[in-house]
Amino acid sequence: MTTQPVDPREALREEWTSAAPYWKKWDAKLAMQSEAATALIVDGAQLAPGMQVLDLASGTGQPALTIAGKVGPRGRVVATDMTADMVDAARENAAARNLANVEAQAVDAEHLPFPNGTFDRVTCRFGIMFVPDADTALAEIRRVVKRRGRFSFLVWGALEENAMFAASMGAFMKHLNVPPPPPDAPTAFRFADTGKFASRLESAGFSDVVVSKHHIPWSWPGTPEDAWQGMSELAAPFKKIIAAVPPEKVPGAIEEVLGNLRRLYDGRQVNYQATVNLATGGI
Repeated sequence: MTTQPVDPREALREEWTSAAPYWKKWDAKLAMQSEAATALIVDGAQLAPGMQVLDLASGTGQPALTIAGKVGPRGRVVATDMTADMVDAARENAAARNLANVEAQAVDAEHLPFPNGTFDRVTCRFGIMFVPDADTALAEIRRVVKRRGRFSFLVWGALEENAMFAASMGAFMKHLNVPPPPPDAPTAFRFADTGKFASRLESAGFSDVVVSKHHIPWSWPGTPEDAWQGMSELAAPFKKIIAAVPPEKVPGAIEEVLGNLRRLYDGRQVNYQATVNLATGGI
């Protein structure tokens, strides 16, 4: 009996569909935590009133909702995600803010359903590294952007430069004997190397590519226990790691995580610093 190979796109969609209810649950705190990241990608896009913007992997709506305010009522933002439940949440958040210039669609970044040269800008915050076939997605992005258009992408820096992951994943990974993923596997740290990311974008045909490393606040507004619960529910790939740890080891790993988070807690929030890579360029 042969086993059918798992379609990585369907696996990714199922993974994030399972996380979507928690993204809705934690939406307000996640928006606060990621405020500096949103500002970076929005500034990198160099927006102006009236622009047409495509935002990929929008989740529950950011940075698309912030972008909508920058392009104004004459502009338009298409907020997309491959997960229909995320798109529904983004649509609800746009309606709650009375943003009539936001349209939300379920879209696969490898197959963009838009004519050539539709958008002035394309943005993607913490999404492009998870696309199974990144080269196809980059070609599609280039196709749908107008000449003299611009992209702005944000990805995670290295694991060891991100306290949130080091404080949490490390406590679980020590109980697993997992070989490192292939160099181009769709993981959170796929484009942590700024040179590798820049080369990939240049090979895709983008011009004036700049990839810069930034250290930003990534503080969670709440207690260590609250931060752990949010982290374990929001980070879809992290759930697989937790599930792979022997059950008898899980309580100890959680206590280790909580101990790490308590050392970062100031009585109001858990103070992480994050390292991210901002990639910008043109067509």
